[in-house]
Amino acid sequence: MSESNKVLRVLRPNVDIFENQDGLLLRADMPGVRQEAMDLQVEKGLLTLLGQRQVGEGVFEYRRRFQVPRDIDPSKITATMRRGVLELNMPRAEVYKPRKIEISAEA
Repeated sequence: MSESNKVLRVLRPNVDIFENQDGLLLRADMPGVRQEAMDLQVEKGLLTLLGQRQVGEGVFEYRRRFQVPRDIDPSKITATMRRGVLELNMPRAEVYKPRKIEISAEA
């Protein structure tokens, strides 16, 4: 079967998003997708996840898009792929992180 005759099936990966004071952690289930078959992009506040895997004659493409919150620093987003789970660490920009304000005693 030629490349153009392959059946393309689009899937939405299951995603879990966790939040803490440092930012967000996103985990997407993308079984069978290898690192070199992944495409991750952040543009104008929109995060796009794309990944492909081939099974027999068919090609499965995982696709998902998310609006990135304003307090996330897109330049610091990192990604790892382990056992079919894509993990994105999305830290908050320093300016948005909570900080304790110390009170000085009057002289």
